[in-house]
Amino acid sequence: MAIAPEVIHDIALSVPGVVNCHDIASRGVLGRQVFIEMHLIVDAPDVETAHRITEEVERRLEERFNPVRILIHVEPPTYQSNQITF
Repeated sequence: MAIAPEVIHDIALSVPGVVNCHDIASRGVLGRQVFIEMHLIVDAPDVETAHRITEEVERRLEERFNPVRILIHVEPPTYQSNQITF
């Protein structure tokens, strides 16, 4: 783990349209290269809106942890699971 998942979670949830995020993972070395993966639940009526939301999440993570590569799996707003964790 390169970054505490709670920090990534807080940044993601600060973006309008983000309902929740889970299955957060990060690897690498801060200041050199960090890889972040997460599942993101978004309140979006279409793919274009969901894309804009994920781009803003990426922008904020890049601003904080650059250089970083980010992979986001988008979930619909109705997604529910008893297994959602950081």
